[in-house]
Amino acid sequence: MKQFYLLLAMGLGLTASVNAQNTVTVDASATQNGYANVFRTSEDGGNYEFGSGWGVEDIKTVVDATANTLTLLPNFNTYADNVGDGFWVDQSSGLGNKIFEGNTYVEETSLAGSELTFEGNVNSNTLAGSGYLRFNVTNGALEGGHPAVAASFGPAFTATAITQDMVLVIDDNAGGGTDPNDACEAITNGADLVGKIAIVRRGACAFTDKVFAAQNEGAVAVLVVNNQPGDPIVMGGDNPDITIPALMVSDVVGEAILMELAGGTVNASMEFTTYVTRAFIKVFNADFSVVKEEFADLDGATFSVTYTNVEPADTTVQYGFQVTGLNANPADEATIGSVVVTTNVLGVSDVSNINVSVYPNPTANNVNIQSNEEITNIQVYNVVGQMVKNASPIATNVSLEMASLDSGMYFMTISTETGSKTVKLIKK
Repeated sequence: MKQFYLLLAMGLGLTASVNAQNTVTVDASATQNGYANVFRTSEDGGNYEFGSGWGVEDIKTVVDATANTLTLLPNFNTYADNVGDGFWVDQSSGLGNKIFEGNTYVEETSLAGSELTFEGNVNSNTLAGSGYLRFNVTNGALEGGHPAVAASFGPAFTATAITQDMVLVIDDNAGGGTDPNDACEAITNGADLVGKIAIVRRGACAFTDKVFAAQNEGAVAVLVVNNQPGDPIVMGGDNPDITIPALMVSDVVGEAILMELAGGTVNASMEFTTYVTRAFIKVFNADFSVVKEEFADLDGATFSVTYTNVEPADTTVQYGFQVTGLNANPADEATIGSVVVTTNVLGVSDVSNINVSVYPNPTANNVNIQSNEEITNIQVYNVVGQMVKNASPIATNVSLEMASLDSGMYFMTISTETGSKTVKLIKK
């Protein structure tokens, strides 16, 4: 028998010790709750800061009950507190300063005591790969984040941080150049660059030439100091042989780094922080001091997460979604992407091919079920897998009362002697 939204221990002779298994899906009409867990960034130790209830609209999740979708985005609302507040926003780089885990979930005590599967569809995921390039000096007077822009060529920065001492490139100026630190001529301190982050000034030659020259001397990344006032720019060019990432900082930031470097060692970290989106089931005991968690990434067309560790102490079940990553700049809300999830429509299909019709659908009062063979059983479930109606009419034409049910989406399983069929039913 194909899986439906509630899998019951139906076999005769099963003992009372066997747990029922419920299956739930996305229900945008259900009460959605929000909770935030906030952590320090990795270079700040990564420690847990606090957790608290958070508005669903602030987390930031868009609930569309009509379409039965949830749209998941990173948190944007902490930037409202950014003026002079280094807790939420790095005042030097302008980037978020905390890892924000936003949870949107349905809470059901009635699901405790049973195994549970939470499944659904991922309509779209444009958030995958989105994030922020973070450049941090990890020691000295310049310690902290600084604005930086990645080059358009070479490999991208990743969530695996490149953390290393920086070394200023020195070239021989043999070609008549005016800056011995622009890597436009033959590099003379190549041995010092091995395994390090090379620093070069913007100069007369192509950005790709600078980066490729530093790469050939063993550098693991390149930081280019702008020689023009203002913000750093996107460095263009094309060289498929470049295998190390590069970024640019402003003239002000870059020259300050070079001044620090003249007096000693300067260490830096470069990484691209992305967002992790997951479906989850969390099961708590009575005082919420114990939580058991199961997760599934939202990186495919569907998701499914199952909880089986049923214990007598289980009292509260939460199932929903979480987006984890750097608290985001509201200026990027329209472009950073999102994840749209909905019910698993694949779970609403024929268990076997029987001829049955259901009308009217949607309905406000009664629904009529007609079949060319006797209907032996009708079961109606809500979207959290709870049976709300059960009838055994033994008839080919049945009228079932629906007026007493709340408005929303339901699933009706109609059984005959030869098979059964599940249909989605909308109660107005």
